[in-house]
Amino acid sequence: MGGVEPEITTWLEEVAGGEVVSLHRVPGGGRIGFWVDVKSLDGDVHELFLQRGGRSGSHSFIGFERQAEVYRALEPLGIPIPHVWGADDGWDVFLVDRARGQTWFRAPTDPAVAQSVAGDFMDHLAAWHRAGARSLDLPSFGPVRTIRHHQLEQLAGIKASFEADGDEPVDLLASVQLDHLLHHVPDADGEPVLVQGDTGPGNFLYDGGRVTAIVDWELAHLGDPMDDIAWLSWRATQHGWPDFPARLRQYQEASGITVDPGRVMYYRLNACARLGRHFGLATMGPGTRRGMAAASVGADASVDRAADGSRFIMDVLHRRMRLTAQADAMGIDLPGRDVGVEAAPRSHATLYDEVLDQLSGIVEASDDRATASRAKGAARQVKYLKEIDRNGALFDAHELDDIGRLLGRTPRSLDDGRQALAASAREGRIDFEDYFHYHWERLIRDDWLMRRASGALYERGWPALV
Repeated sequence: MGGVEPEITTWLEEVAGGEVVSLHRVPGGGRIGFWVDVKSLDGDVHELFLQRGGRSGSHSFIGFERQAEVYRALEPLGIPIPHVWGADDGWDVFLVDRARGQTWFRAPTDPAVAQSVAGDFMDHLAAWHRAGARSLDLPSFGPVRTIRHHQLEQLAGIKASFEADGDEPVDLLASVQLDHLLHHVPDADGEPVLVQGDTGPGNFLYDGGRVTAIVDWELAHLGDPMDDIAWLSWRATQHGWPDFPARLRQYQEASGITVDPGRVMYYRLNACARLGRHFGLATMGPGTRRGMAAASVGADASVDRAADGSRFIMDVLHRRMRLTAQADAMGIDLPGRDVGVEAAPRSHATLYDEVLDQLSGIVEASDDRATASRAKGAARQVKYLKEIDRNGALFDAHELDDIGRLLGRTPRSLDDGRQALAASAREGRIDFEDYFHYHWERLIRDDWLMRRASGALYERGWPALV
């Protein structure tokens, strides 16, 4: 039924105590989600949500059974958490009440609503932090220790994943990142809290001016409350958040916990590391410049995040966020984002604009979500191709010059130069800050090529804390 195996349907009916009468797929936070209606023996219909794909194979992501433990622990506090019906790591499924509302992947158009929702979320964040980890029934998370102890545990997992992830050597940027985290663990003397991780806009639902459900606890762990503030600033960078410093002042008043900017910057870098040693790093091998990720073969374009080109746009934003997080945490000064000289526009540049007008018309005229999504993705591709057509060769030449200066010789090609530069950096023949600034200059050019496709995201950066 609805693309779900019969065994899963049987499981649904067993845990919900009734008959599945309706099931259809909906967007589920980048994974597979279904609205499920179950009719009980007394005739009532329960509106539920089934999530699949808990990503429990990664060191960072906890399985659905542990997430269910979190939901059950927070529900008595009055945190808006969907009621859990069942979870099974073997089937990789999680069944909860269907929450009302919409996600905040873009800020509400009414500023008053946006501020009300953000304020409501900050009160909930403050509430579960104020409660502390010791008051929550979380047996699978182990004994509650010190903040430092839990952070060292987290770093041990990150270090193990760096060592186990892939056959190629760890890039110098990633190894220095991990070394900094290991040797600069904050000395925080407060009580550990339940950290959601990846918390904030995009991972809750709201209706009107209130939060209706806080979801996606796959990165939950015990630790420093500033870890969550760092993740909140991450989500705010991607999706917007009204007056971030004011929201932090509200959090401080409601929680009794003082926001420490230095610790927040540390945990921003830590968040990047939790997502893997390759996260936010440019490829240093063949085929680095690529088109936007296409929708998966056979995927439903109405729910596939790659279909509208947003995944590749986020890739470039994440590179910038990662580099600035490392620079802020390590005290590295970065120059501005001016690309300097551009190539002259090509004579056929207006053809791109004509195609973009046609695609815009398709988006406006289509009532079909999948068609509109693919048209948006195609439009972003065209915007990107227009910039490459103008500046791609020039920017490649600038990068080749940068690599040549660092290596002391001119590489045969950009791919050869990138590989040689990465190897030289790992072997200590290139200064770390020189290598870091190469990546920054390269990011500036790649970001410039994506600026039209990125739209408002091109201007986004980590929000101010005070």
